[in-house]
Amino acid sequence: MIGYLGGTDQSLLESFPLCIVGAGAAGISLAISLSRKGKRVLLIEGGDWNETAEIVDAYTGKASPPHAQTTEYRYQRFGGTTHLWGGRCIPLDKHDFEQRGHVPNSGWPSGASEIADYYPQALEYCDAGNSDFTISAFGPNAKPIFSEAPGLAPDLNEYIERYSLPTDFGRKFRDELTNSSNVLVLLNTRCIRLNCLPEKADEVSSITLNDGENQKVITVQQIVLSGGGIDTTRLMLVSRLCNPGWGHLDASLGKYYACHYDLIFGSLRFKNEKPIFDFQKTVEGIYARRKLQFSASFQAQHSLLNSAFRLHFPAYADPSHGSGVLSAIYLAKSVLKREYQTILNHGVNQSTGYGQSFRHLINVIADAGSVSKFAYDWLFKIKLAKRKIPYTLIANRNGTYPIEFNSEQEPHPSNRIELLDEVDRFGMQRVNVHWKLTDLDIDSGIKSFNLLKQAFEKTQNCRLEFDAKQLELAVKDALPVGGHHIGSTRMGDSSQTSVVDVNCKVHGIKNLYIASSSVFTTNSHANPTLTIVAIALRLSDYLSSEERN
Repeated sequence: MIGYLGGTDQSLLESFPLCIVGAGAAGISLAISLSRKGKRVLLIEGGDWNETAEIVDAYTGKASPPHAQTTEYRYQRFGGTTHLWGGRCIPLDKHDFEQRGHVPNSGWPSGASEIADYYPQALEYCDAGNSDFTISAFGPNAKPIFSEAPGLAPDLNEYIERYSLPTDFGRKFRDELTNSSNVLVLLNTRCIRLNCLPEKADEVSSITLNDGENQKVITVQQIVLSGGGIDTTRLMLVSRLCNPGWGHLDASLGKYYACHYDLIFGSLRFKNEKPIFDFQKTVEGIYARRKLQFSASFQAQHSLLNSAFRLHFPAYADPSHGSGVLSAIYLAKSVLKREYQTILNHGVNQSTGYGQSFRHLINVIADAGSVSKFAYDWLFKIKLAKRKIPYTLIANRNGTYPIEFNSEQEPHPSNRIELLDEVDRFGMQRVNVHWKLTDLDIDSGIKSFNLLKQAFEKTQNCRLEFDAKQLELAVKDALPVGGHHIGSTRMGDSSQTSVVDVNCKVHGIKNLYIASSSVFTTNSHANPTLTIVAIALRLSDYLSSEERN
Protein backbone atom coordinates (compact mmCIF):
# COMPACT_ATOMS: atom_id res chain seq x y z
CA MET A 1 0.00 0.00 0.00
CA ILE A 2 1.10 3.56 -0.69
CA GLY A 3 0.00 6.60 1.31
CA TYR A 4 0.78 10.19 2.22
CA LEU A 5 0.68 11.78 5.65
CA GLY A 6 -2.22 14.16 5.04
CA GLY A 7 -4.55 11.51 3.68
CA THR A 8 -3.81 8.65 6.07
CA ASP A 9 -5.76 8.03 9.25
CA GLN A 10 -3.63 8.21 12.38
CA SER A 11 -5.12 5.03 13.81
CA LEU A 12 -3.90 3.14 10.73
CA LEU A 13 -0.39 4.57 11.12
CA GLU A 14 -0.31 3.49 14.76
CA SER A 15 -1.53 -0.04 14.01
CA PHE A 16 1.79 -1.30 12.66
CA PRO A 17 4.02 -3.21 15.10
CA LEU A 18 7.18 -1.97 13.34
CA CYS A 19 8.06 1.39 11.81
CA ILE A 20 11.01 1.74 9.43
CA VAL A 21 12.36 5.23 8.67
CA GLY A 22 14.08 5.45 5.29
CA ALA A 23 13.30 3.60 2.05
CA GLY A 24 16.75 3.08 0.62
CA ALA A 25 18.73 -0.16 0.29
CA ALA A 26 18.41 -0.99 4.00
CA GLY A 27 14.82 0.09 4.59
CA ILE A 28 13.41 -1.55 1.48
CA SER A 29 15.36 -4.79 2.06
CA LEU A 30 14.13 -4.93 5.65
CA ALA A 31 10.52 -4.17 4.68
CA ILE A 32 10.52 -6.75 1.88
CA SER A 33 12.05 -9.45 4.08
CA LEU A 34 9.58 -8.83 6.92
CA SER A 35 6.62 -8.60 4.55
CA ARG A 36 7.50 -11.98 3.03
CA LYS A 37 7.44 -13.37 6.58
CA GLY A 38 3.92 -11.99 7.04
CA LYS A 39 4.94 -9.09 9.30
CA ARG A 40 3.14 -5.73 9.16
CA VAL A 41 5.42 -2.77 8.55
CA LEU A 42 5.07 1.00 8.20
CA LEU A 43 7.83 2.23 5.86
CA ILE A 44 8.35 6.00 6.03
CA GLU A 45 10.21 7.81 3.24
CA GLY A 46 11.07 11.52 3.30
CA GLY A 47 10.96 11.75 -0.50
CA ASP A 48 8.48 10.79 -3.16
CA TRP A 49 8.93 8.64 -6.27
CA ASN A 50 11.29 11.31 -7.62
CA GLU A 51 13.44 13.92 -5.92
CA THR A 52 12.24 17.53 -5.84
CA ALA A 53 13.96 20.86 -5.20
CA GLU A 54 12.13 21.34 -1.89
CA ILE A 55 13.31 17.98 -0.60
CA VAL A 56 16.95 18.79 -1.36
CA ASP A 57 16.69 21.50 1.30
CA ALA A 58 16.59 18.80 3.98
CA TYR A 59 20.14 17.75 3.02
CA THR A 60 21.69 21.22 3.05
CA GLY A 61 24.48 21.59 5.60
CA LYS A 62 28.24 22.09 5.86
CA ALA A 63 31.20 19.80 5.29
CA SER A 64 34.97 20.18 5.62
CA PRO A 65 36.66 20.26 2.17
CA PRO A 66 37.54 18.11 0.32
CA HIS A 67 34.55 16.17 1.66
CA ALA A 68 31.59 16.50 -0.71
CA GLN A 69 28.88 18.96 0.19
CA THR A 70 26.01 17.43 2.13
CA THR A 71 23.64 17.76 -0.82
CA GLU A 72 25.86 15.68 -3.12
CA TYR A 73 25.59 11.91 -3.72
CA ARG A 74 22.48 11.65 -1.53
CA TYR A 75 18.99 11.04 -2.88
CA GLN A 76 15.86 11.60 -0.83
CA ARG A 77 13.40 9.55 -2.82
CA PHE A 78 11.90 6.08 -2.77
CA GLY A 79 14.92 3.83 -3.32
CA GLY A 80 17.36 6.37 -1.89
CA THR A 81 20.83 6.59 -3.36
CA THR A 82 20.46 3.21 -5.08
CA HIS A 83 19.04 5.41 -7.85
CA LEU A 84 22.58 6.65 -8.58
CA TRP A 85 24.51 3.63 -7.28
CA GLY A 86 26.96 2.17 -9.77
CA GLY A 87 26.21 -1.37 -8.58
CA ARG A 88 29.60 -2.30 -7.13
CA CYS A 89 29.16 -5.20 -4.68
CA ILE A 90 32.04 -6.08 -2.36
CA PRO A 91 31.84 -7.89 1.00
CA LEU A 92 33.75 -7.11 4.14
CA ASP A 93 36.77 -9.36 4.57
CA LYS A 94 36.95 -11.73 7.54
CA HIS A 95 39.64 -9.66 9.27
CA ASP A 96 37.57 -6.49 8.90
CA PHE A 97 35.38 -7.79 11.74
CA GLU A 98 38.37 -8.55 13.96
CA GLN A 99 40.23 -6.33 16.38
CA ARG A 100 43.51 -5.37 14.73
CA GLY A 101 46.26 -4.12 17.00
CA HIS A 102 47.53 -1.64 14.41
CA VAL A 103 44.07 -0.14 13.74
CA PRO A 104 42.76 1.88 16.72
CA ASN A 105 39.06 1.46 17.54
CA SER A 106 38.78 -1.63 15.34
CA GLY A 107 36.94 -4.83 16.21
CA TRP A 108 33.24 -5.40 15.68
CA PRO A 109 31.41 -6.96 18.66
CA SER A 110 31.32 -10.72 19.05
CA GLY A 111 28.80 -12.24 16.69
CA ALA A 112 28.92 -9.46 14.12
CA SER A 113 30.81 -11.70 11.69
CA GLU A 114 27.47 -13.48 11.20
CA ILE A 115 26.65 -10.60 8.86
CA ALA A 116 28.80 -12.40 6.29
CA ASP A 117 26.35 -15.32 6.37
CA TYR A 118 23.78 -13.01 4.75
CA TYR A 119 25.92 -12.06 1.74
CA PRO A 120 24.43 -14.76 -0.55
CA GLN A 121 20.91 -13.47 0.16
CA ALA A 122 22.04 -9.84 -0.10
CA LEU A 123 23.57 -10.58 -3.51
CA GLU A 124 20.16 -11.86 -4.64
CA TYR A 125 18.52 -8.60 -3.57
CA CYS A 126 21.25 -6.70 -5.42
CA ASP A 127 21.08 -8.90 -8.56
CA ALA A 128 24.80 -9.61 -8.31
CA GLY A 129 24.98 -13.39 -8.59
CA ASN A 130 26.81 -15.92 -6.42
CA SER A 131 28.86 -15.27 -3.31
CA ASP A 132 32.16 -16.04 -5.00
CA PHE A 133 34.72 -13.24 -5.15
CA THR A 134 37.62 -15.25 -6.54
CA ILE A 135 38.57 -15.52 -10.20
CA SER A 136 37.08 -19.04 -10.20
CA ALA A 137 33.77 -17.20 -10.67
CA PHE A 138 34.82 -16.81 -14.32
CA GLY A 139 34.99 -20.58 -14.76
CA PRO A 140 37.50 -23.40 -14.26
CA ASN A 141 39.85 -22.10 -16.95
CA ALA A 142 40.01 -18.50 -15.75
CA LYS A 143 43.39 -16.88 -16.27
CA PRO A 144 44.99 -14.51 -13.73
CA ILE A 145 45.01 -10.76 -14.33
CA PHE A 146 48.56 -11.21 -15.69
CA SER A 147 50.69 -14.32 -15.94
CA GLU A 148 53.01 -13.62 -12.99
CA ALA A 149 50.25 -12.55 -10.59
CA PRO A 150 49.91 -15.95 -8.84
CA GLY A 151 53.60 -15.75 -7.91
CA LEU A 152 52.91 -12.68 -5.77
CA ALA A 153 50.72 -14.70 -3.40
CA PRO A 154 50.26 -15.12 -0.50
CA ASP A 155 51.15 -11.49 0.26
CA LEU A 156 49.33 -9.99 -2.74
CA ASN A 157 46.23 -11.77 -4.04
CA GLU A 158 43.73 -11.36 -6.85
CA TYR A 159 39.98 -11.10 -6.24
CA ILE A 160 36.98 -9.78 -8.12
CA GLU A 161 34.28 -7.23 -7.41
CA ARG A 162 30.78 -7.93 -8.68
CA TYR A 163 28.34 -5.44 -10.19
CA SER A 164 24.56 -5.43 -10.05
CA LEU A 165 22.32 -4.36 -12.96
CA PRO A 166 22.83 -1.65 -11.38
CA THR A 167 19.78 -2.27 -9.24
CA ASP A 168 17.58 0.65 -8.21
CA PHE A 169 15.80 -0.76 -5.16
CA GLY A 170 12.95 1.68 -5.62
CA ARG A 171 12.26 0.43 -9.13
CA LYS A 172 12.86 -3.25 -8.36
CA PHE A 173 10.64 -3.50 -5.29
CA ARG A 174 8.05 -0.80 -6.00
CA ASP A 175 5.32 -3.11 -7.24
CA GLU A 176 5.83 -5.69 -4.49
CA LEU A 177 5.56 -3.06 -1.76
CA THR A 178 2.67 -1.28 -3.50
CA ASN A 179 0.70 -4.51 -3.69
CA SER A 180 1.63 -5.83 -0.26
CA SER A 181 -1.15 -6.01 2.32
CA ASN A 182 1.49 -6.11 5.05
CA VAL A 183 3.29 -2.86 4.23
CA LEU A 184 2.19 0.77 4.12
CA VAL A 185 4.74 3.00 2.38
CA LEU A 186 4.28 6.58 3.57
CA LEU A 187 5.87 8.89 0.99
CA ASN A 188 6.99 12.51 1.19
CA THR A 189 7.03 12.31 4.99
CA ARG A 190 9.97 13.31 7.15
CA CYS A 191 10.53 11.79 10.57
CA ILE A 192 11.87 14.84 12.39
CA ARG A 193 12.09 13.57 15.95
CA LEU A 194 12.01 10.47 18.17
CA ASN A 195 10.19 11.08 21.44
CA CYS A 196 10.45 9.46 24.87
CA LEU A 197 8.28 10.03 27.91
CA PRO A 198 10.31 11.73 30.69
CA GLU A 199 9.81 8.78 33.00
CA LYS A 200 10.67 6.20 30.29
CA ALA A 201 13.88 7.28 28.61
CA ASP A 202 14.62 3.68 27.67
CA GLU A 203 11.83 3.50 25.12
CA VAL A 204 10.75 5.56 22.09
CA SER A 205 7.08 6.25 22.72
CA SER A 206 6.29 8.23 19.58
CA ILE A 207 7.76 9.87 16.49
CA THR A 208 7.02 13.26 14.97
CA LEU A 209 6.24 13.26 11.23
CA ASN A 210 6.03 16.25 8.91
CA ASP A 211 5.31 16.57 5.19
CA GLY A 212 5.74 20.35 4.99
CA GLU A 213 2.03 21.01 5.50
CA ASN A 214 0.90 18.49 8.10
CA GLN A 215 2.55 17.36 11.33
CA LYS A 216 1.53 14.30 13.30
CA VAL A 217 2.88 12.61 16.40
CA ILE A 218 2.22 8.87 16.21
CA THR A 219 2.87 6.22 18.84
CA VAL A 220 5.22 3.39 17.89
CA GLN A 221 5.97 -0.08 19.18
CA GLN A 222 9.33 -0.77 17.49
CA ILE A 223 11.29 1.52 15.19
CA VAL A 224 14.24 1.01 12.85
CA LEU A 225 16.21 3.93 11.42
CA SER A 226 17.32 2.90 7.94
CA GLY A 227 18.35 6.18 6.32
CA GLY A 228 21.77 7.07 4.99
CA GLY A 229 24.76 7.41 7.28
CA ILE A 230 24.46 11.18 7.64
CA ASP A 231 20.68 11.43 7.84
CA THR A 232 20.30 8.66 10.43
CA THR A 233 22.95 10.26 12.62
CA ARG A 234 21.28 13.65 12.24
CA LEU A 235 17.92 12.28 13.41
CA MET A 236 19.60 10.66 16.40
CA LEU A 237 21.42 13.90 17.32
CA VAL A 238 18.25 15.99 16.99
CA SER A 239 16.31 13.48 19.10
CA ARG A 240 19.08 13.39 21.71
CA LEU A 241 18.53 17.13 22.36
CA CYS A 242 14.88 16.40 23.16
CA ASN A 243 15.56 13.37 25.34
CA PRO A 244 17.83 14.13 28.34
CA GLY A 245 17.83 10.44 29.27
CA TRP A 246 19.96 9.66 26.23
CA GLY A 247 23.09 11.21 27.71
CA HIS A 248 24.79 7.81 27.78
CA LEU A 249 25.10 8.01 23.98
CA ASP A 250 27.14 11.23 23.96
CA ALA A 251 30.50 9.45 24.08
CA SER A 252 30.02 7.97 20.59
CA LEU A 253 26.99 9.42 18.82
CA GLY A 254 28.11 11.30 15.71
CA LYS A 255 31.76 10.34 16.20
CA TYR A 256 34.06 7.90 14.36
CA TYR A 257 32.70 9.08 11.01
CA ALA A 258 34.62 7.72 8.03
CA CYS A 259 34.65 7.57 4.24
CA HIS A 260 36.77 5.47 1.95
CA TYR A 261 39.48 7.47 0.27
CA ASP A 262 40.50 7.11 -3.34
CA LEU A 263 43.74 7.87 -5.17
CA ILE A 264 44.91 7.33 -8.74
CA PHE A 265 48.69 7.38 -8.86
CA GLY A 266 51.68 5.86 -10.57
CA SER A 267 51.83 3.81 -13.72
CA LEU A 268 52.01 0.03 -14.09
CA ARG A 269 54.04 -1.01 -17.12
CA PHE A 270 53.88 -4.50 -18.61
CA LYS A 271 56.41 -6.09 -20.98
CA ASN A 272 55.51 -8.85 -23.44
CA GLU A 273 51.85 -9.13 -22.43
CA LYS A 274 48.67 -7.20 -21.83
CA PRO A 275 46.86 -7.67 -18.52
CA ILE A 276 43.15 -8.43 -18.27
CA PHE A 277 41.67 -4.95 -18.04
CA ASP A 278 38.06 -5.06 -19.21
CA PHE A 279 34.98 -6.17 -17.33
CA GLN A 280 34.31 -9.89 -17.68
CA LYS A 281 31.19 -11.91 -17.05
CA THR A 282 31.08 -14.63 -14.42
CA VAL A 283 29.66 -18.04 -15.25
CA GLU A 284 26.18 -16.81 -14.24
CA GLY A 285 26.46 -13.67 -16.40
CA ILE A 286 27.44 -11.02 -13.84
CA TYR A 287 29.85 -8.26 -14.82
CA ALA A 288 32.94 -8.32 -12.61
CA ARG A 289 36.30 -6.60 -12.43
CA ARG A 290 39.72 -7.69 -11.16
CA LYS A 291 41.52 -6.21 -8.17
CA LEU A 292 44.68 -6.89 -6.15
CA GLN A 293 44.73 -6.90 -2.37
CA PHE A 294 47.31 -7.47 0.36
CA SER A 295 46.55 -10.39 2.66
CA ALA A 296 45.37 -9.88 6.24
CA SER A 297 48.68 -11.14 7.65
CA PHE A 298 50.66 -8.83 5.35
CA GLN A 299 48.50 -5.87 6.39
CA ALA A 300 49.13 -6.68 10.05
CA GLN A 301 52.86 -7.16 9.48
CA HIS A 302 53.22 -3.72 7.89
CA SER A 303 50.50 -1.87 9.88
CA LEU A 304 48.35 -1.27 6.81
CA LEU A 305 44.70 -0.41 6.55
CA ASN A 306 42.62 -2.65 4.29
CA SER A 307 42.91 -1.49 0.70
CA ALA A 308 42.70 -2.64 -2.91
CA PHE A 309 44.40 -1.80 -6.20
CA ARG A 310 42.79 -1.76 -9.64
CA LEU A 311 44.14 -1.00 -13.08
CA HIS A 312 42.74 2.32 -14.26
CA PHE A 313 42.39 4.30 -17.47
CA PRO A 314 44.43 7.42 -18.28
CA ALA A 315 43.28 10.89 -17.25
CA TYR A 316 40.66 11.88 -19.77
CA ALA A 317 41.60 15.58 -19.77
CA ASP A 318 45.10 14.91 -21.11
CA PRO A 319 44.76 14.64 -24.92
CA SER A 320 48.09 12.82 -25.17
CA HIS A 321 46.22 9.57 -24.39
CA GLY A 322 45.15 9.60 -28.07
CA SER A 323 41.78 8.03 -27.32
CA GLY A 324 38.82 9.38 -29.24
CA VAL A 325 36.49 7.91 -26.62
CA LEU A 326 38.17 9.64 -23.67
CA SER A 327 38.35 12.86 -25.65
CA ALA A 328 34.64 12.59 -26.44
CA ILE A 329 33.96 12.14 -22.73
CA TYR A 330 36.15 15.14 -21.99
CA LEU A 331 34.24 17.31 -24.43
CA ALA A 332 30.94 16.17 -22.92
CA LYS A 333 32.13 16.17 -19.30
CA SER A 334 29.72 18.90 -18.22
CA VAL A 335 26.94 16.28 -18.13
CA LEU A 336 28.81 14.14 -15.60
CA LYS A 337 28.53 14.40 -11.83
CA ARG A 338 31.52 16.11 -10.23
CA GLU A 339 32.69 12.94 -8.45
CA TYR A 340 32.82 11.07 -11.77
CA GLN A 341 34.66 13.96 -13.43
CA THR A 342 37.27 13.78 -10.66
CA ILE A 343 37.70 10.03 -11.08
CA LEU A 344 38.00 10.30 -14.85
CA ASN A 345 40.60 13.04 -14.51
CA HIS A 346 42.56 11.41 -11.66
CA GLY A 347 41.64 14.18 -9.23
CA VAL A 348 43.45 16.89 -11.22
CA ASN A 349 41.81 20.14 -12.28
CA GLN A 350 42.84 21.07 -15.78
CA SER A 351 41.96 24.04 -17.93
CA THR A 352 39.41 23.81 -20.70
CA GLY A 353 41.09 26.21 -23.10
CA TYR A 354 40.49 26.28 -26.82
CA GLY A 355 43.82 24.64 -27.66
CA GLN A 356 43.18 21.65 -25.44
CA SER A 357 39.62 21.22 -26.72
CA PHE A 358 40.93 21.31 -30.29
CA ARG A 359 43.42 18.50 -29.55
CA HIS A 360 40.58 16.43 -28.11
CA LEU A 361 38.51 17.07 -31.22
CA ILE A 362 41.41 15.79 -33.35
CA ASN A 363 41.48 12.62 -31.24
CA VAL A 364 37.76 12.09 -31.83
CA ILE A 365 38.19 12.47 -35.59
CA ALA A 366 41.33 10.34 -35.82
CA ASP A 367 39.88 7.60 -33.65
CA ALA A 368 36.40 7.65 -35.13
CA GLY A 369 36.19 3.86 -35.26
CA SER A 370 36.62 3.52 -31.48
CA VAL A 371 34.16 6.35 -30.90
CA SER A 372 31.59 4.57 -33.08
CA LYS A 373 32.10 1.29 -31.20
CA PHE A 374 31.75 3.15 -27.89
CA ALA A 375 28.51 4.72 -29.11
CA TYR A 376 27.23 1.27 -30.06
CA ASP A 377 28.21 -0.19 -26.68
CA TRP A 378 26.68 2.76 -24.85
CA LEU A 379 23.39 2.31 -26.68
CA PHE A 380 23.08 -1.48 -26.61
CA LYS A 381 25.18 -2.53 -23.61
CA ILE A 382 24.43 0.39 -21.29
CA LYS A 383 21.39 2.41 -22.29
CA LEU A 384 19.10 -0.38 -23.52
CA ALA A 385 20.51 -3.41 -21.69
CA LYS A 386 18.90 -4.66 -18.50
CA ARG A 387 22.30 -5.69 -17.14
CA LYS A 388 24.60 -2.86 -18.07
CA ILE A 389 28.35 -2.64 -18.47
CA PRO A 390 29.25 -0.62 -15.34
CA TYR A 391 31.39 1.84 -17.28
CA THR A 392 33.78 1.95 -20.22
CA LEU A 393 37.42 1.02 -19.63
CA ILE A 394 39.89 2.51 -22.11
CA ALA A 395 43.51 1.37 -21.94
CA ASN A 396 46.35 3.81 -22.47
CA ARG A 397 47.88 3.45 -25.93
CA ASN A 398 51.41 3.41 -24.51
CA GLY A 399 50.67 0.20 -22.61
CA THR A 400 50.76 1.66 -19.10
CA TYR A 401 47.99 1.52 -16.52
CA PRO A 402 47.52 4.05 -13.73
CA ILE A 403 46.81 2.45 -10.35
CA GLU A 404 43.53 3.19 -8.59
CA PHE A 405 43.86 2.82 -4.83
CA ASN A 406 40.77 2.37 -2.63
CA SER A 407 41.40 2.38 1.11
CA GLU A 408 39.71 1.91 4.42
CA GLN A 409 39.84 4.92 6.72
CA GLU A 410 40.72 4.73 10.39
CA PRO A 411 37.66 5.21 12.63
CA HIS A 412 38.73 8.29 14.58
CA PRO A 413 36.55 10.31 17.00
CA SER A 414 37.76 13.64 15.57
CA ASN A 415 35.95 12.81 12.32
CA ARG A 416 32.37 13.49 13.30
CA ILE A 417 28.92 14.81 12.49
CA GLU A 418 27.56 17.68 14.57
CA LEU A 419 24.47 19.88 14.50
CA LEU A 420 24.39 23.50 13.38
CA ASP A 421 22.12 26.16 14.86
CA GLU A 422 20.51 26.68 11.44
CA VAL A 423 17.36 24.66 10.74
CA ASP A 424 15.66 23.38 7.59
CA ARG A 425 12.05 23.95 6.57
CA PHE A 426 10.93 21.17 8.93
CA GLY A 427 12.64 22.79 11.91
CA MET A 428 15.42 20.17 12.08
CA GLN A 429 18.93 21.43 12.73
CA ARG A 430 21.30 21.04 9.79
CA VAL A 431 24.54 19.08 10.03
CA ASN A 432 28.20 19.97 9.95
CA VAL A 433 30.45 17.13 8.74
CA HIS A 434 34.04 17.23 10.01
CA TRP A 435 36.34 15.03 7.94
CA LYS A 436 40.07 14.72 7.32
CA LEU A 437 42.65 12.03 6.65
CA THR A 438 44.39 10.86 9.81
CA ASP A 439 48.12 10.22 10.15
CA LEU A 440 47.42 6.47 9.95
CA ASP A 441 45.39 6.93 6.76
CA ILE A 442 48.27 8.79 5.12
CA ASP A 443 51.03 6.53 6.40
CA SER A 444 49.16 3.41 5.30
CA GLY A 445 48.60 4.80 1.81
CA ILE A 446 52.26 5.69 1.35
CA LYS A 447 53.47 2.29 2.59
CA SER A 448 50.90 0.47 0.46
CA PHE A 449 52.22 2.00 -2.77
CA ASN A 450 55.86 1.39 -1.82
CA LEU A 451 55.13 -2.22 -0.89
CA LEU A 452 53.19 -2.75 -4.10
CA LYS A 453 56.16 -1.45 -6.05
CA GLN A 454 58.46 -3.87 -4.22
CA ALA A 455 56.09 -6.74 -5.00
CA PHE A 456 56.16 -6.02 -8.73
CA GLU A 457 59.96 -5.87 -8.66
CA LYS A 458 59.86 -9.63 -8.05
CA THR A 459 58.34 -10.14 -11.50
CA GLN A 460 60.10 -10.20 -14.85
CA ASN A 461 57.56 -8.32 -16.92
CA CYS A 462 55.83 -5.79 -14.70
CA ARG A 463 56.99 -2.59 -13.02
CA LEU A 464 55.18 0.07 -11.00
CA GLU A 465 56.61 3.50 -11.80
CA PHE A 466 56.01 6.68 -9.84
CA ASP A 467 57.82 9.73 -8.51
CA ALA A 468 58.63 8.89 -4.90
CA LYS A 469 58.81 12.59 -4.05
CA GLN A 470 55.21 13.06 -5.16
CA LEU A 471 53.76 10.05 -3.34
CA GLU A 472 53.26 11.65 0.08
CA LEU A 473 51.69 14.75 -1.43
CA ALA A 474 49.39 12.63 -3.60
CA VAL A 475 48.18 10.57 -0.62
CA LYS A 476 47.61 13.67 1.50
CA ASP A 477 45.50 15.09 -1.34
CA ALA A 478 43.48 11.87 -1.77
CA LEU A 479 39.73 12.38 -2.01
CA PRO A 480 37.00 10.86 0.13
CA VAL A 481 34.49 8.82 -1.84
CA GLY A 482 31.49 11.14 -1.85
CA GLY A 483 28.65 8.70 -1.22
CA HIS A 484 30.16 6.47 1.50
CA HIS A 485 29.07 7.85 4.89
CA ILE A 486 30.06 5.38 7.57
CA GLY A 487 30.46 4.78 11.29
CA SER A 488 28.79 7.63 13.19
CA THR A 489 26.35 5.32 15.07
CA ARG A 490 28.84 2.48 15.24
CA MET A 491 28.30 -1.05 16.52
CA GLY A 492 29.95 -2.26 19.71
CA ASP A 493 29.58 -3.69 23.19
CA SER A 494 29.42 -0.47 25.20
CA SER A 495 27.80 2.96 24.89
CA GLN A 496 31.21 4.43 25.73
CA THR A 497 32.58 3.29 22.39
CA SER A 498 29.47 2.67 20.27
CA VAL A 499 25.80 3.47 19.73
CA VAL A 500 24.23 0.09 18.82
CA ASP A 501 24.86 -3.47 19.94
CA VAL A 502 25.56 -6.52 17.79
CA ASN A 503 21.85 -6.77 16.92
CA CYS A 504 21.69 -3.11 15.81
CA LYS A 505 19.68 -2.14 18.92
CA VAL A 506 20.59 1.27 20.35
CA HIS A 507 22.24 0.91 23.76
CA GLY A 508 19.81 1.57 26.58
CA ILE A 509 16.72 1.98 24.36
CA LYS A 510 14.75 -1.21 24.12
CA ASN A 511 12.69 -0.58 20.95
CA LEU A 512 15.06 1.44 18.75
CA TYR A 513 17.28 -0.12 16.06
CA ILE A 514 19.55 1.26 13.34
CA ALA A 515 20.21 -0.47 10.00
CA SER A 516 22.52 1.83 8.07
CA SER A 517 26.12 2.30 6.98
CA SER A 518 26.39 4.44 10.11
CA VAL A 519 26.58 1.26 12.26
CA PHE A 520 29.80 -0.01 10.62
CA THR A 521 32.59 -0.30 13.21
CA THR A 522 35.26 -0.29 10.51
CA ASN A 523 34.67 0.24 6.82
CA SER A 524 36.92 -2.09 4.80
CA HIS A 525 37.96 -0.64 1.42
CA ALA A 526 34.91 -0.26 -0.79
CA ASN A 527 31.21 0.31 -1.29
CA PRO A 528 29.06 -0.40 1.78
CA THR A 529 25.82 -1.24 -0.09
CA LEU A 530 26.13 -5.03 -0.07
CA THR A 531 26.89 -5.08 3.65
CA ILE A 532 24.06 -2.62 4.35
CA VAL A 533 21.62 -5.05 2.74
CA ALA A 534 23.16 -7.99 4.64
CA ILE A 535 22.76 -6.11 7.93
CA ALA A 536 19.10 -5.36 7.13
CA LEU A 537 18.37 -9.00 6.30
CA ARG A 538 20.05 -10.17 9.48
CA LEU A 539 18.01 -7.65 11.47
CA SER A 540 14.85 -8.99 9.83
CA ASP A 541 15.60 -12.46 11.15
CA TYR A 542 16.46 -11.10 14.59
CA LEU A 543 13.25 -9.06 14.89
CA SER A 544 11.19 -12.02 13.72
CA SER A 545 12.91 -14.26 16.26
CA GLU A 546 12.37 -11.72 19.06
CA GLU A 547 8.67 -11.57 18.22
CA ARG A 548 8.40 -15.36 18.47
CA ASN A 549 10.12 -15.27 21.84
